Amino acid sequence: MINIEEYEHFQHERELLWLLAQGEKEIETGEGSDLDVDLSEADKLLRALYR
Repeated sequence: MINIEEYEHFQHERELLWLLAQGEKEIETGEGSDLDVDLSEADKLLRALYR
């Protein structure tokens, strides 16, 4: 049996692995988006949040 913190850590790691696998699939199929565009959009969102 594991405690709550270990379980949450495991779930977080599992989610990260799933996201990595999805990214690999997108790269293979050419579905992924451009990193520079994504980072630029993230910067805009963060600037808007912290004004």
